[in-house]
Amino acid sequence: MKQVEERYEASKMAYRDIKNSIDTAKREGRIEGRTEANIETAKRLLAMGLPTEQVAKATQLPLDMVQNLSY
Repeated sequence: MKQVEERYEASKMAYRDIKNSIDTAKREGRIEGRTEANIETAKRLLAMGLPTEQVAKATQLPLDMVQNLSY
């Protein structure tokens, strides 16, 4: 009976580890997607002639990143 309980606990731990890995990957993917969308928006705003400071504020991207996009 003890072996069954140990295997069950090990199985639960493995499941939790896998689930946590998947949840983390989803979270990171969403962040990456938002960042890519903000970069595309920043490029369009810069092309429209908006100052880099305003673009950084509007997109919530770091100013240095927006400045690098404008070159």
